[in-house]
Amino acid sequence: MSKAISVVVIGRSLSQQERTRLRSASQTPLAILAELPNAPQVLDELNRLRPQAALVLLNGELNHSFQLVERIHQELPDTAVVCSSEDNSPEVILQSFRSGATEFLRQPLVESEIASVFMKIEQAVIRPEESHLGRVIAVYASKGGCGTTFVTANLAASLARLSRKRACVIDLNLQAGDQPLYLGLEPIYSIHDVVRNYDRLDDQLMASYLTQRSKYLGLLAAPTEIGKDEDVRVEHVTRAIALLRAQTEYVVIDPPRMLNEITISALDAADDLILLLTLDIPAIRSARRTLDIFTRLGYDRSRIKVVVNRYTKTPEFDLKQVEKVLETQVFGTIANDYQAAIASINVGEPLVLSKNQSRVIHDFSALASKLTGIKAQSEASAPTPKNQRGWTSIFGSKR
Repeated sequence: MSKAISVVVIGRSLSQQERTRLRSASQTPLAILAELPNAPQVLDELNRLRPQAALVLLNGELNHSFQLVERIHQELPDTAVVCSSEDNSPEVILQSFRSGATEFLRQPLVESEIASVFMKIEQAVIRPEESHLGRVIAVYASKGGCGTTFVTANLAASLARLSRKRACVIDLNLQAGDQPLYLGLEPIYSIHDVVRNYDRLDDQLMASYLTQRSKYLGLLAAPTEIGKDEDVRVEHVTRAIALLRAQTEYVVIDPPRMLNEITISALDAADDLILLLTLDIPAIRSARRTLDIFTRLGYDRSRIKVVVNRYTKTPEFDLKQVEKVLETQVFGTIANDYQAAIASINVGEPLVLSKNQSRVIHDFSALASKLTGIKAQSEASAPTPKNQRGWTSIFGSKR
């Protein structure tokens, strides 16, 4: 599928209806990095964010808006400028193009026009050399307790093991991120370092904030200090995702269940949305509601992969019945093996990298293979771990 087009909105904040219409009408996923006022300092933000498109909502003094459009066109030639106004007179449209806009959208926004405009931008702005960018996969739970953290860690490890290419986990559970426990790591840096050094963030600095478990597997950890989560904003998350997908083959995101702006921005950027559920009535009902929310957010069903965790075949819950309720096929299942799973967590090692013979390892391998198209080989060996903490209890003592 197409990579998301990064967009900055200038002039005012979008209404919820406008935001939903943009996402649902565009055939290409849109990642809205920021919504900025029409002010001189907006150019500084644009130079930091380097979006592929700038949507300028014309309001107030039009001459001032057109001057800004002209400066964006001059200073950021790789950013496509789209003007939008309730005044659809030929004079306003013509002046928009003369100032440097490449497209114009009428207000209220028209879905057919949105689709046409961003299709052109995708063809013109997304350069062929960017086709190597890594794949972003978000693992989202239908309800609490579905095992998202466990699945994210083991899926990332499986992708790295299968492809023999780099994968990383982004822990967006900003208040209580547990990925270090599941991956067996003691991070020195976290996403809060992205916040602190945002103005000078580049590929090299971003790479230094990853805690490496092995040559192929790393982690961008959540903040460890209380209150640091409050500093993280949407632009920090989208920038981190963009930089990491340029460096690694797979970026696997562990987002919180709360659908706030940060969670939605991560889901917007994802090529694949794994909707995780367990076979119980509350989780299935919640999954049905989540699918409805995803539809309202404009997410195409082809992006959404329903995965059943802790799966045990029972007469009460047939997968065909679940698919009928969800109106979506089940993409994969992960077996229920509590003892193996909890043992791997306690020793700080992804189960798929252990010597355990659990069915869960086979299921993760199959899931990774289905996502990537790479044929799983049972004889493939795991990457050699390094920089890990060994067998450490939850209290931090070495054993």
